[in-house]
Amino acid sequence: MRTGGRRKEDLFRFLAENYVFFTIMNLVILTGIYLALSAYGNHVAPTPSPDALLETLSKTADRELGRLASVSFLGKDSGLMILDGEGNVLCAQQDAQGKHFSGETLACIPEYTADSRVLAAELPENAQGGSYLLTRAQYLEDGSLTVTGYAFLDENRVWRSGTILKRETPFTKEELEYLMGRDGQGRSIYRHSYENPDGLPRTAVFWMREAGSEQYRLFYRVADSIKWFLLPIYLGTAAVCILWLSRRVRRLLAPLNAAAANLAADRPSGLQDYEGPVEFKELADNFLHLERALQESERERRRLDGERRKLLSDISHDLKTPVTVIRGYAAALRDGLIAPEDEKKYLDTIAGRAERVNELLLTFHEYSRLDRPDMPINKRPEDLCGLVREFFAEKYQELELAGFEVEAFIPDRAIRADADRALLRRAMENIVNNAVLYNPPGTRLTVEVTEEEGQAGILIADDGCGIPQELKENLFRPFVTGDAARGSGHGSGLGLAITAKILELHGGSVRLQEPPPGGKGTAFRLLLPI
Repeated sequence: MRTGGRRKEDLFRFLAENYVFFTIMNLVILTGIYLALSAYGNHVAPTPSPDALLETLSKTADRELGRLASVSFLGKDSGLMILDGEGNVLCAQQDAQGKHFSGETLACIPEYTADSRVLAAELPENAQGGSYLLTRAQYLEDGSLTVTGYAFLDENRVWRSGTILKRETPFTKEELEYLMGRDGQGRSIYRHSYENPDGLPRTAVFWMREAGSEQYRLFYRVADSIKWFLLPIYLGTAAVCILWLSRRVRRLLAPLNAAAANLAADRPSGLQDYEGPVEFKELADNFLHLERALQESERERRRLDGERRKLLSDISHDLKTPVTVIRGYAAALRDGLIAPEDEKKYLDTIAGRAERVNELLLTFHEYSRLDRPDMPINKRPEDLCGLVREFFAEKYQELELAGFEVEAFIPDRAIRADADRALLRRAMENIVNNAVLYNPPGTRLTVEVTEEEGQAGILIADDGCGIPQELKENLFRPFVTGDAARGSGHGSGLGLAITAKILELHGGSVRLQEPPPGGKGTAFRLLLPI
């Protein structure tokens, strides 16, 4: 089950990606709000930059004026006119195209850098002095205004008296607007005298839309109301990111949950191709290890069940024959079917068979005891050379009487290993008894103690009949005997299985060694950790 072509990454990176996504989403939304608010601000309360325009004009030659984009300085609703020293129009952009200013009208337009402004007010009818009052107000250093001149106009806007703006011709309504810095459409209008790069005098007349206090109040009201949307927006983006993260995590966990269900249903987990963050991948790998371990455990359980059934079958088979003989002979004796002179022979047979049953039961009990996980083992440091020498010294006479020769190669130095003395003697006893049981008199036994690669080895070999090839693979399993090939037919089939259990309890092993080319016989090597 695949989760997509994801690259390997750890959980921190996985969570960091989600956090970055959340941050980017918020930044995009906030940037959009900012741009929308800026666009709205420029529409409601534009902020032109005439200073930058005038600085650019002082560096622009007359032939380059047509390339100047005044709208980038003054805004969309604006105009620009450049006049030479004679009042001729050199350039007209935006709303200035087609316009013309006379000398008197041009004088009514306030200078951009002037520190004074003219205010015009229409007076009530029959007011003393005239119908219009013009006053020039000048800004002082402390920011206050002071009146520096005045003029009265009659009802036809003809100059009547005063200290400023005296002229013979009447003022037009537009000129009165110009005097106050307005163009009649709510825009601000100014003029500015400068010299071009060639040192020639030039006059720039420009008008632009400037925001008043009402426009600024409207803009700030809108900007202030946006704060009430920020928290819902933040919560909304958080909800989207949480949903996105939960879906990604569910996609990563779905194969693991399916694997657990498959394992319970005894189906393959399907996690072989799982990909995801390193921590999730490690979890999937551990799940696969667990799956393989359970499969191996199940195979081992089935194998052990088979061996247990075979063990019970072999026990019943080995007990059936002597028990049948004992029952038959005992019944014959009880019913008086045996001649008096044959009774002792029958009783000897019954006793022999009973001894065989007892021997089988004791051997099986010993094997079962060794197979228990709580089997006590009394290991302590032992000199294996001394222990083997002592064992074969005790067995020497018995082996000699049976017609077996013993040849020993045991070092004089000590080779020590932790061992249970009694159990290790029992293991050697089983191998020696096997050699005596399955080989004819005259067979030579060889015993050797060695030390190699951190292990102590005890070699017990004979030059007898050897073991059939078909028995070698299962030689250390219970009830495997070589009766058919080696003659006597008296083995229980548990001796080598007990030996293997004893060596396993010591952390060692026993193995069958192949004889050298052209050689014959059997060789067992017992290995113990030093």
